[in-house]
Amino acid sequence: MGCPRGIITGDPRFLRLLDAIGRVAPTPVSVLLQGESGTGKELLARLLHEKSGHGARPFLALNCAALCETLAESELFGHVSGAFTGALRDRKGIFEEAAGGTLFLDEIGDLSLAIQAKLLRVLQEGIIQRVGDATPRPVRFRLVAATHKDLREETRRGAFREDLFYRIHVVPIVLPPLREREGDIGLLVRAMLPRLAESFEKPIAGVSDEVARLLESYPWPGNVRELENELKRLVALAEPGSVLARRHLSERIRNGYREFTPEPATLQEKLDRLERSEILEVLDRTGGNKTQAARELGLSRQGLKNKLARYGIDRETASDGEDTIGTAPEEKCVLSD
Repeated sequence: MGCPRGIITGDPRFLRLLDAIGRVAPTPVSVLLQGESGTGKELLARLLHEKSGHGARPFLALNCAALCETLAESELFGHVSGAFTGALRDRKGIFEEAAGGTLFLDEIGDLSLAIQAKLLRVLQEGIIQRVGDATPRPVRFRLVAATHKDLREETRRGAFREDLFYRIHVVPIVLPPLREREGDIGLLVRAMLPRLAESFEKPIAGVSDEVARLLESYPWPGNVRELENELKRLVALAEPGSVLARRHLSERIRNGYREFTPEPATLQEKLDRLERSEILEVLDRTGGNKTQAARELGLSRQGLKNKLARYGIDRETASDGEDTIGTAPEEKCVLSD
C-alpha cells in the first residue's frame, strides 16, 4: 500500500506490515497491535480506520491503563441519571460513542478481569447496558486493541482472560522497535527537524556527523516518541542557523548507551546516584561549562573536577572554558533528502 501520509519508513519489515494493514483494513475483524511504547500503535490504528471504508465514522481512542477502576464501567458503558453519586444526567459510554466506527483500546492488558468479562460479552453479543439501566442497547464497532505486554504470558498467569485473548487476537500485528528499523532513524531525523525548526521559529542548518552517528547508534527504548523529544531538545538548545552538535544532546546519548545497572542497594550508593544525576543535569543546563556548573552546585572548580573523576563522567561532557551552548565550531553535515 506504499507509505501513507504521516508514516515515515523505508524499512522492509515495516513496509510489509503496512501492506498487511491495507489488506486487513476493509474487513471487520479485530486487530491486535503489539509492540513497545512509542512504536506508533495509535498511528496504525488510525490508519486501519482510514483504510476501512468507514473513515467518516467515529474513531475513538481510550488508554485502558489510565482508567480509574471505580469509573471504568461508566467510561465504557455509560450510565443513566442517578446511577451513582454525581451521575446527574444520562451519559453514553465509549462503546456507544464508537458505534459504526472504530474503537482503539490501548494497553488492553491493563483492564481488570471484571471489565475484561464485560468487554467479552459486548464483543460476542453486540449489546451493552449502561450503569444503572436494565435496558440492553445494540452496539457495533471495529475493535483495534494494543498492548506492550505479552498477552499469552498474561493468560498463563491468569491476569488476562483466555477467551478474550482469542477474541481480539484474530489478526495480530507486531510493530518493530525503532532500533530494528533499518535506516529509519536517519529518515525520521530528516523529516522531523524541518518541522520542529519551523514550529520553534528557529532555522537549523543540519546535524554534525557525530550527532548523526550517535543518534543512529542509540537503542531508543522509548522509540519514535523518544527520538522526537530528543530532537525537540536539540532544536531548543541550538543557536539559530547552527549545526546541531554533540554538546546539545542529552547525556545518555552524548556519552553513549550504557547497559542496565541494578538499582543502588545502600544509602551511600543512592546518594551517589542522586549527586551524579544532579551534576549531569547542571552540566547540561550550562552547556558543559564547569566554572558556571561549579558555581550553581556550590562547589569549587577543583571540587567539581574531583566529583567528575569520581563518577566517571566523560571529560567531553564538560569544558574548562566559558563557552556557552552553540558557540563552538562544528563540522557541518546537513542531513537532506
